[in-house]
Amino acid sequence: MLGEKFLWADFFAKKSEADVTVVSTLKANRLFKRLSPREINYVAKVVHMRHYEPNDQIFAQYEKGLGMYMIAKGSVEIRLRAHNSDKSDPETMVADLGEGSFFGELALIDENDRRTASAYAKGPTTLVGFFKPDLMEIIERKPDMGVKILLELTKVLGKRLAATIEQIGKDRGSKGTKP
Repeated sequence: MLGEKFLWADFFAKKSEADVTVVSTLKANRLFKRLSPREINYVAKVVHMRHYEPNDQIFAQYEKGLGMYMIAKGSVEIRLRAHNSDKSDPETMVADLGEGSFFGELALIDENDRRTASAYAKGPTTLVGFFKPDLMEIIERKPDMGVKILLELTKVLGKRLAATIEQIGKDRGSKGTKP
């Protein structure tokens, strides 16, 4: 005998909170703004939801980068160690990111795949991970969608590079040195 759950619940069930969180996080993210609702749902099936507790390390500076993270709930602190691999060197906070922000996107295209900073959860945090293999699968199976994502990614990287160059110029100017 088939149970009621089989006959009705699976066909008409509402989406889980996790499904809603992933879709809403993707819709709010700049990289996916050109995607149709159908394309967003496709991406939602390939991304990965991760939960972190306060002070959990999401990734460490110089480790192999697998992809980017979008903050669905909570906040993340990005820290930088000044000297390459000296773990006794203290980390300096360089960014405090909240819901809707994303980070680690360079790992989607960087051949070196090494993280330029470390990331830590500031409190209970839920992230949606979009990893390089996910992007490569989309490019292979849905090239039009892949182009839309890559176009937005290049815009983001360009703006972040310009902001970094501007900040370096300001920092040098405030120290009395010429760029």
